[in-house]
Amino acid sequence: HSQFWIQMVNYLARNRLGRTDLRLDRQTPYRRGEPIRVTVRFPDDAQPPSDKTEVKVLVERRPRKDAPGEIEKQTLQLARVEGSRATYETLLTRTPEGEYTFTLAAPLVAAPMPRAEAKVLAPPGEMERLRMNQTDMERAAEETHGHFYNLADAERIWDDLPGGTRVALSTPGPPWLLWNHSGFFLLAAGLLAAEWALRKRMHLL
Repeated sequence: HSQFWIQMVNYLARNRLGRTDLRLDRQTPYRRGEPIRVTVRFPDDAQPPSDKTEVKVLVERRPRKDAPGEIEKQTLQLARVEGSRATYETLLTRTPEGEYTFTLAAPLVAAPMPRAEAKVLAPPGEMERLRMNQTDMERAAEETHGHFYNLADAERIWDDLPGGTRVALSTPGPPWLLWNHSGFFLLAAGLLAAEWALRKRMHLL
């Protein structure tokens, strides 16, 4: 086993020598609107690009199969990472759904040309995650000083309900019939008459 892993590491190390690497910050699919970080790293055994060298990456976006359309192309300008020897980065912020191909456009390097691929998916729909999020529900119940119950222990709700205080539904004395009082009728009529007078004065009638 030791000999196998030593040979494997040596093989990978030899492949890295003299190769310009283009990679993304994630191997899994992105979601629409999520930025994609593009990194280009030139080999350590070669002279790094000069300060005047422009590092550019060509981005090709193919729409989804269920949404036919033309291939979109754009060129990204990468900047040198501060403190690095020969590493350049940029951020692609406009990321609609589709399949993306990133290819080093400048400077020209020995074949094969460095490239990377990514897939951008639509945001998850309401039917994509149907499983109960018990962890967040338990945390919400804890923060609000409540309890979380499922179907197995739902019968405990009645035992855990607080007793509360008794509220009297009847008050001493006869009810006051506000709507039948003559003063309320006069107040409503006065308000309507005042509104009519103001509208008449402002020539709104």
